[in-house]
Amino acid sequence: MMMISTILSMAIAAAAPAATEGETLRSAEELNGFADDPRRRYTPFCITGTVQAVDEPSHDYIVVSDSSAWVEIKNGTAYRPSAGEIVALSGLAHMSLHQEIDIEADTIASVGSGSVSAPLVLPLRDMSEERHHLRTVVTTGTVIDAFPDEIDASNHFLLLKDAEDVLPVALRVAPGEETDLESLRDARVRVKGRFMRTVSGSRKFSGPFISVDNRSDVSVVEPALSDPFAAPPLEKALYRTPREIARRGRRTVSGEVLAVWGGNRMMVRTGGGRIVNVTLAHGQSAPSPGDEATAAGYPETDLFRVNLSRAVVRAEARAAARQEEAEITDLASVYSGDGGPSAIDPGSHGRLMRLRGVVQSMSSPDDSVRRMLLACGPFKLTVDLGLHPDAADDIEVGTELEVTGRCLLEIGRWNPDDIFPRIRNLVSVIRTPEDIRIIARPPWWTPIRLLVVISILAAALVGVYIWNRILQKLVNRRGRELYREQVAHAIAEFKTDERTRLAVELHDSLSQELAGVACQVAAGAKTLDRNPAVSRRCLETAEKMLNSCRTELRQCLFDLRSDTLEEPDFAEAIRKTLDQLDGDTAISIRFNVPRRRLKDTTAHAILAIIRELTGNAIRHGGATDVKVAGCTEAGRILFSVRDNGCGFDPANCDGPLQGHFGLEGIRNRLEKLSGTLTIDSRPGDGTRAAVSMPMPTVQTQEAHAP
Repeated sequence: MMMISTILSMAIAAAAPAATEGETLRSAEELNGFADDPRRRYTPFCITGTVQAVDEPSHDYIVVSDSSAWVEIKNGTAYRPSAGEIVALSGLAHMSLHQEIDIEADTIASVGSGSVSAPLVLPLRDMSEERHHLRTVVTTGTVIDAFPDEIDASNHFLLLKDAEDVLPVALRVAPGEETDLESLRDARVRVKGRFMRTVSGSRKFSGPFISVDNRSDVSVVEPALSDPFAAPPLEKALYRTPREIARRGRRTVSGEVLAVWGGNRMMVRTGGGRIVNVTLAHGQSAPSPGDEATAAGYPETDLFRVNLSRAVVRAEARAAARQEEAEITDLASVYSGDGGPSAIDPGSHGRLMRLRGVVQSMSSPDDSVRRMLLACGPFKLTVDLGLHPDAADDIEVGTELEVTGRCLLEIGRWNPDDIFPRIRNLVSVIRTPEDIRIIARPPWWTPIRLLVVISILAAALVGVYIWNRILQKLVNRRGRELYREQVAHAIAEFKTDERTRLAVELHDSLSQELAGVACQVAAGAKTLDRNPAVSRRCLETAEKMLNSCRTELRQCLFDLRSDTLEEPDFAEAIRKTLDQLDGDTAISIRFNVPRRRLKDTTAHAILAIIRELTGNAIRHGGATDVKVAGCTEAGRILFSVRDNGCGFDPANCDGPLQGHFGLEGIRNRLEKLSGTLTIDSRPGDGTRAAVSMPMPTVQTQEAHAP
C-alpha cells in the first residue's frame, strides 16, 4: 500500500503546476505553515493523508490528516472522497496580495482506506486553537442566543455558554429549510461539530467557533424553562468577581423602563431603586420609556453594577403614580475635581437630568444612532435621541436647548484584557420628543453668514476679473491658431523636403551597390572558364551585395512610411525603428537625448546607425541581448550599442569588397555629421560600438510640438 501511495504521489507531483515560488509542500504541517511566510504566493503541494471530514453536502472542502497535522483543502476536482478514505492530493497553495490563503487540490486519487479519528469530548474552557483546530469535538452548554448571520443567510449562529465561557456555533441551513433554533434558547444542548480557530470568509480575524453541518448534531440535554421569566431574580450580591457573576444562569429584573438607546439597550429601575442596564437578544423589541417591563437575561458586570445581556423582555402592567425625583440641573454636581471622564460620580447613573446648553455638533440623519454634542458651560454633554431620531430634524448647530433625559454612564464591558473599564462618556438619553425644548435659535446674522456674503462679493469681483481674462485669452488663442496654421504649413513643406532627401539617398545608395553588383557579376563571367574559384567568389560577393540592397530598400521604404521622426520621445522612436528587425533578441533602450534638440536629418542618421549596428549584432553576432544607451555631454551626442554576441576582430573584418557595406555606410553618415565610430570587440566576447558627434543646431520647438 505504501508503494502504491508513493507511486501515485510521484505521478500527481509530475502533473502538478510548475512552482513559481518555493519548493513543493509535502505534509499537512508544511501546508498550515504556508501562511507564515508572506513572501510565498504560489507554491505547489503534494501530500497523502486520511480524509477526516467532508463539507456536506457540497464536498467543496475536505479535512485531511497525516502524521504531522490536520489541514483543510478546497476540492477543485469532480472526485468526491468519503471520510476514512486515504487519498493522494496535489495542487497549489496561493496567497493573495491581501493575505488571503487558498489551498486547492486539482488532483485527488484514492490510495486506500483508513480510519476516522474519534470525536474529542471537551468542555468549552479546554478547547485550544493550536491543538484542536479542525478536530471533531463534542461539548455541552446553554444556548443564550440564536440568530441568523447578517452577511450569509445560509448560516445561523447559536451562542453556547458553559460557566463563564461563551463560544459561537455556526449551523449550516439550506435555503428554505425550517429551523427551530429559537426553541433552543436557554436549553442545555449537546453539540457535535468541527472546531475552527477562525471564521472563514469576510470575518478573517474572528473565532474560534464550532461548525455544524446538520441540525441533528445539536441535541437537547436539558430543555429550557417553559417560561424564561420564571428564572430567579437578579441577586444583589456584593463583592463578586466578574467571572463569578458570568457563571450564573438566566436571571430576571422587573421595573420601570427609564431610557432606551442604541436600538437594543434599555435602562430599568426596580422597585427598590436599583438601576440595571439590559442588552436585548436578537429579534427583541424594546419597550418605551415609562413602561413597566420584566427582562430575563444573563448577568455581566461593568464593575459598577450587575447588568443583563442577551435578554428577552415582557411588558407588565403600569405601576401606580411614581414619586417625584430630584433632577440634575448642573453638571458641576456630576463632576468632581477638575472634571473629565475619570472624575464622574458613578451614582449619577440613571438620574433625571434637566440641562441647558448650545448645540456644537450633530450626527448625520442617516446614522443608525443619532446624537448631539451640547456645550453646558465648561462641560460637554452628549445627547442620545434614543427612540426618536427625528426629534432634532429642525435643530441646527448654535441652537440653545433645554434637554431632559436619563443620565447614562457609558462603561466598557469587563474582559480579562481590560480589568478596569473606564467611564467613556456621559450621555443624556431623551425619553420623548418633548424632552428637547428650543430656548433660542442661532441669530441669522452669524459670522459664518457674514463670511458667506463677503465671499459672494469677492466671487463677483473675481468673476469680472476672470471674464476680462477670458476675453484676453480668446484673442491670444486666435492669434496662436493663426500662428500654428503657418507653422503647420512650414512643417508640411519640411516633410516634403525630407521625403525628397530620403528618395535621393535611396537612389544614391542603391545605385552604388547595384553598380558594384554589376561589376562582380561581370568579373565572375569573365573568369568562369579560366578560374572557377575566383568566379564563384565574385558571384558570392554579388549575392551579398544584392542582399544588402534588399535590406537597404526595405529600410528606406520603412523610413518613408514611418512616423518615428514625429515621436516626441526619442527612446520610443528608436524602439519603433528596431521593431522591424527579425528575431527574439532582448533589446533594452536608455536614450536620454531630448528629441527637440535634434534636427530631423541628425535624428534620421542616428536611427539608421543604431538600426544597422543592432542588425549586425543579431544577424552576424548571434546576440541574444542588446543594450542601446545615449546621452549628451559637453555639447556632443554620445551613444553606444552593446551586445553579447560572438564578437569579431575589427582590424580584419569584411568590407565592401566582400559585400559588407554596413560599417562603411555608418562611417559615411558620421563623416557628414563630423562624428566618429569606435568599435571594441574580440572574438567570443561580444561587441561595443560607440558613436560621438557634435550637437546640431537646435530646431524650433514649434516644429516638433505634439
